[in-house]
Amino acid sequence: MGLGFLAVGAFVAYDGFVAYYAPQLATTVDKSANPGVTTLFIGGLMGLLGLVITVIGVLGARHPFRIAGQAVSETLRSKAFHKGVIALACIAVYFFIFWSRLPYVVSTFLFLAGTMAIFKAGAWWKVALISAVTVATVWYVFGVLAMIPLP
Repeated sequence: MGLGFLAVGAFVAYDGFVAYYAPQLATTVDKSANPGVTTLFIGGLMGLLGLVITVIGVLGARHPFRIAGQAVSETLRSKAFHKGVIALACIAVYFFIFWSRLPYVVSTFLFLAGTMAIFKAGAWWKVALISAVTVATVWYVFGVLAMIPLP
């Protein structure tokens, strides 16, 4: 985990460095207001904290890779992990298949009803009613009242 944060922090810090010295911003933006400064700071802080987490993990566990291997194998066999994979698959279907082919109201109703049915949220009529009320409320509040274009 710490190595992952360290890697992401290094990548973000590098992007901040590139933005700080970008020729497009050199003449138009004051150095203190340059977006690269914030990005560099956040990336550096994330990298430093990733390094600290890594050191603490290695010193505290003595055998971090063996313990991580056991944790990963237990996680892959757990019921909660399988439910999470199913939920991510439902979200992927919703975004990558439904949104490009169906109107928002229809795709969101199918997503909500399908996800609740897969996870056995209740009787079919309750699932349909909750999905319909939720979609209608979101559509009316955001699409009609707030005039936010829905996908």
